[in-house]
Amino acid sequence: MPRPWLLSIALTGCVFATGSCTVRKIDPANPVRGVTLGSVHSPSSGLWPRRPRPTKPSFVVKQGKLPVDESNFMNCRVLKAGDVKDGVALIVASRRRPPIKERDEPFTLTVIGRGEDQEIELKTKDHRITLAVVRAAKTKKPRGLVIYLASIMLISDEEKSFIRKLQKRGWNVAAITPSIDLFAKDRWDLEWSEDKLEEQATMMAREIDNYLAETAFATESVLAYLAKDNQMWVKGARVVIGASAGALATPGLLKRIGGADAAIYIGGGANVPEIVLESSLDIYRPRITVDDQLSASAAKRRRRDAQDKLKTLALQRSRIDPIHLAPTLSDIPTLMLSGEIDRIVPAHTGDLLYHALGRPERWRYPVGHILLFLGLPLQAERVADWMEEKIGAGAK
Repeated sequence: MPRPWLLSIALTGCVFATGSCTVRKIDPANPVRGVTLGSVHSPSSGLWPRRPRPTKPSFVVKQGKLPVDESNFMNCRVLKAGDVKDGVALIVASRRRPPIKERDEPFTLTVIGRGEDQEIELKTKDHRITLAVVRAAKTKKPRGLVIYLASIMLISDEEKSFIRKLQKRGWNVAAITPSIDLFAKDRWDLEWSEDKLEEQATMMAREIDNYLAETAFATESVLAYLAKDNQMWVKGARVVIGASAGALATPGLLKRIGGADAAIYIGGGANVPEIVLESSLDIYRPRITVDDQLSASAAKRRRRDAQDKLKTLALQRSRIDPIHLAPTLSDIPTLMLSGEIDRIVPAHTGDLLYHALGRPERWRYPVGHILLFLGLPLQAERVADWMEEKIGAGAK
């Protein structure tokens, strides 16, 4: 999975091709209760991974002022990284136990704001770290708050444009990135024998749940901080928009914060082990060793069978996968934007999410993942219209 090592917290971009997508097929909302999900079971007790009491994360300031330590909010420590146009940039950190090996190349955060830019190296040995930018509505009276859960590529120019249009429509927007060590992928063994299948499935489920939970923990902390900092940030309606990896974390967030007035999934899916193993991004391709006495074709089938079993076991052991939580969220007005030929979040996993959510309204486009996001600015007004219709937002 590509990892951007330099984040412009003023919302920098991904590398995308040019193009747009405006043609859509609409699947009208057709709520279905009690969706059957085969052998997948719903989680019960112990939904959330435990987190030790948060402490101040480690960092090195390479340029600019020290971040301001705002203390603990819920399960995370919040640091104000600096002011940006129309808002504020935040570092949100929770402690990890046990510590992990520090990366050779630390994550560098660049905050482009008023005056001198900030440049900070963030350490992830003892902390999981999430980044947030909160921007104010462009109207005198905000309609409410949009929580925008970003993708692993952070925020592209197209997403910036999408967010600005929501601001112009009267929405405060809190953009939350995934944890900067998403999935802890570099700690997954790339080669193991099939007798390690159970162990690897447990590890995979644990790492996925930690990622999904981290987005929920961090966002709940940002909301608590904003409520204390200025109530105007959080007054009014609340809408959660999940984009790509952010869409995977959306059901967990909705569960954690007790729902929202509306939810939108852009390029999302369910069954995260399937996505991780089948995405065209080549996120995780384990080399599973089998009996060396087998023929080449038999060994290939054996490895494929082991990988299929890995998906099944990891999904069963995950508690926060969208496929488990989505059926409990069918009372929330929901919209999906899906690419019909998506290979990054495979289209069939988008169908799984659609059915798990109870078949909400869905706009389908004859494009892949990247073009779906390239066309996002053209969908902003339609999305805002849909949001405001569903929540009955008042005058601007």
